[in-house]
Amino acid sequence: MNNNYTLNDLTIRSTNRTTTDNGITAHTHTVLFERPLTVEEQQPFTQIFKIVSESFDSSQGLDNNLLAKPNVTFTAPNLAHYTVNQRVFSGSWKDELFARLAAFSQKVAIIAEHDGNPVFRKLGKLKQLQDWAHSQIDNSAEPEVRPDIAITVLQLIDEVERLQNQVNQTQTKSMNA
Repeated sequence: MNNNYTLNDLTIRSTNRTTTDNGITAHTHTVLFERPLTVEEQQPFTQIFKIVSESFDSSQGLDNNLLAKPNVTFTAPNLAHYTVNQRVFSGSWKDELFARLAAFSQKVAIIAEHDGNPVFRKLGKLKQLQDWAHSQIDNSAEPEVRPDIAITVLQLIDEVERLQNQVNQTQTKSMNA
């Protein structure tokens, strides 16, 4: 079974970047949600960046080199922008951030696009599948033929296998480093 992911899904889009003379780069990312977020939902989204920033505080000598707390602004109820100031773009803080964004997208509101990339929306399929499964278990669903669910299950299995391989490769690299 082939994944429906394309190279376009994995492409990091250009962001609004400004570099100063002392090597600090500020870059802004755009997050578009499938639906408007309530004020109550916007708060935990904003907290994601504070938590990641505090977890990887550069004063502790960790790898992120974040120099200021990320700034999050909602320009519309379904559109947020966040700005990060840092010296280096790489680091494990990105993995932490994207894991938290993925969880937010699955549990609170689906992220339709992150810098134009629709990959988080695909994670929303998991939530739809979960809701469907619960409706089957509690007998609240009408009987129906759903080939889209079968296809989604197979795609999710492929994606889990790919992610497991990626985790194994990362663990191997970190052990050898």
